[in-house]
Amino acid sequence: MPDVWEKCPAALARDGRGPVCAVRGAGGASYALTLPRDSVGPRQLRARAVTSTKLGTGAVTVRALRDGAVSGRKIASSSVLASDLGGGSVRTAALANGAVTAAKLAPDSVTAAQLRLPIASVQAFSPVLPANEPGFRLIGATCPPGQRVVGGGGGWVSGSSVDAVGFGVVAGSRPTPPTAGTDSQNGWEVYGTDAPHPMDRRLMVTAICIAT
Repeated sequence: MPDVWEKCPAALARDGRGPVCAVRGAGGASYALTLPRDSVGPRQLRARAVTSTKLGTGAVTVRALRDGAVSGRKIASSSVLASDLGGGSVRTAALANGAVTAAKLAPDSVTAAQLRLPIASVQAFSPVLPANEPGFRLIGATCPPGQRVVGGGGGWVSGSSVDAVGFGVVAGSRPTPPTAGTDSQNGWEVYGTDAPHPMDRRLMVTAICIAT
């Protein structure tokens, strides 16, 4: 046995049996020390003893990483490409608020069905125009709070139902306020006239609204 042991080099050579370390005795003679296979494990390694230069390409696989081990700070800029991401790998919880802008969306990538915006329709009726009387009616419907109008329409119906009648004129149908080019339009109005007819009738309006 050697009288004096030298520390083994950091990089251990291997033969068919396990790591081999050369040591030198006090008299200058060299000896070969063979360690059993798998005798060096995590407990035998000093903290930070294994650096990135000691790792071979592909030595660290996904299974070797615990959940959450690789954070955003550990990823170099532009190192993860779209082709590296599996389908559904980036979920809503992983996206910061405002991270996806309009410029990031491909044409037609967002459809109306994916928006899930609540749509409401609001109806209103004018006072009844009595039978055999001519007259003019104007009626408007207003969207619920927090919604704006995206469309609407109307026409003459029976005085006691929504059944359409075959007479009467709709002179106008428009969003309200009637000022164009603003985001404040939150209603729809219809107005028209009718000649004398032998039944009660009224003017109906429907506003189509969507959340803002």
